[in-house]
Amino acid sequence: DLGPSLSCSKRWPLSKCQLSWVHPKLGNHWSDSRAGGAHLAVAKMHEPMYLKSASEANDDSDGGVKLGAARLCSYLREQEAGSLHVEISSVYGAVVALPQISRSCGWPRGLTWICVRGYFTLFVNFVLQVWLIYLLRMESMVWDKYSGKMFVCDFGANMAACPDGKGCVGPAGTRYTPSRLYDYGAWSTRNYVRDSLRALFPDRHDDIDSHVDPGEFGMESPHCRILCVLIFVMSLTSEVNAIYEGFRLMLTIPTKAQPWVRYDRPKWGEKEHVKNVHSWTELELVKIQIAGMPLHWKFFNVILVLVPKAFLWFSILTAGTMLLMDTACIDDIIINSTALGFVLVLDELVFATLSNTQTQTILDKLEDYPLFSVDYHEALDDHEALLHHEENERAASLLKKARSMMRILPFNALICAFTWVCAIMWYYRAHCIRSPDGTWISKNLDLPRSVTLTWGQAFFPSIFRIPVEDEASWSMPADLPS
Repeated sequence: DLGPSLSCSKRWPLSKCQLSWVHPKLGNHWSDSRAGGAHLAVAKMHEPMYLKSASEANDDSDGGVKLGAARLCSYLREQEAGSLHVEISSVYGAVVALPQISRSCGWPRGLTWICVRGYFTLFVNFVLQVWLIYLLRMESMVWDKYSGKMFVCDFGANMAACPDGKGCVGPAGTRYTPSRLYDYGAWSTRNYVRDSLRALFPDRHDDIDSHVDPGEFGMESPHCRILCVLIFVMSLTSEVNAIYEGFRLMLTIPTKAQPWVRYDRPKWGEKEHVKNVHSWTELELVKIQIAGMPLHWKFFNVILVLVPKAFLWFSILTAGTMLLMDTACIDDIIINSTALGFVLVLDELVFATLSNTQTQTILDKLEDYPLFSVDYHEALDDHEALLHHEENERAASLLKKARSMMRILPFNALICAFTWVCAIMWYYRAHCIRSPDGTWISKNLDLPRSVTLTWGQAFFPSIFRIPVEDEASWSMPADLPS
């Protein structure tokens, strides 16, 4: 029995370990600070105590499972750092990557014109998206008001408690019942018929009011409305990630003119032999990978790409939330929630339509910018990999344990939930007020003085106010039924 002793520093790697032992009869002393030498000595001279299970990793099924788990968990821990990429299927990613690839190649004529084409595609996409959002704003800020449509808020939300519960008075000042609930189109038509009869027979108002009931305007399902807003926000979450990754890319990659293109010669054989084995062409040996970017290009991409993208995301979020929250019918809400996401994915449609094969070939070859390395784990032998995994599991800090628990709830889910709550709160604060019974009712309906809506009024209504008439065209009746 050699009685080996192994002493290590509190931090890995294993190269910091010191192995020593003394022969019980000869008294000879050996020591080895090299991880490989230490493990080899211990494996040979004290295998039962130290590496019995590891030495059987390839032969014993249980040992193979342990080694596989150790390798898998080690790589997954490293991959938590992730990698940075650009959107290769979007015009936004194209205008970030193409100029850097062209710069790395010395601005050849063909690549330069591809870059110019990319910026033209970006301009077309920006015009289309802004125009669509502007039209959505005009519908809700101008034409809905001229049609007399007030904000839905909580009208009809408490139908189960009506006619005697809270929130059971509609915009016409009468109490809700299920048979008297209509969407705005049907309700406005019924009001038109009643008002026409009043105008034709002014001496029979009482008879008309007793026999012609226009009903009340309100939503069919508050739960469907909230659920569809959530679905709409979920469709926007990928855009939040893309914007975040874009800013993160600008902050992380080196601020210097590094080449994005290189020729990667095979290291394990002759080039022609490797090409024949894999059926490669010379193009497969050309590697395109995200690398450093000069400061002026970073600034240019932030101003021209990321800031407009974030602005469009916020604009469609507010316009879409307002559209869904002011939709009363269940089927209309569901259809609108799925259709609104089309505005934000328009950039991919424009890119697929206006880009050419050369652009797609370049972007398909673009490799991510990794934020992790597995070289250390590749250098570990099986015994060291097992020890490294056990040490990480046993001595994990509280912060690492908290990060592991966060995997239960993805970060995207937190972003989605936060955005969802903020969007709904914004709608109620901007368009609704509290009624005496505590429910939310629409603010007064003020008619715009003009059907013309400027771009500033459409996208920045809190700064560029819309001129309205002095007297409201609708307000909640003051004398509510008891």
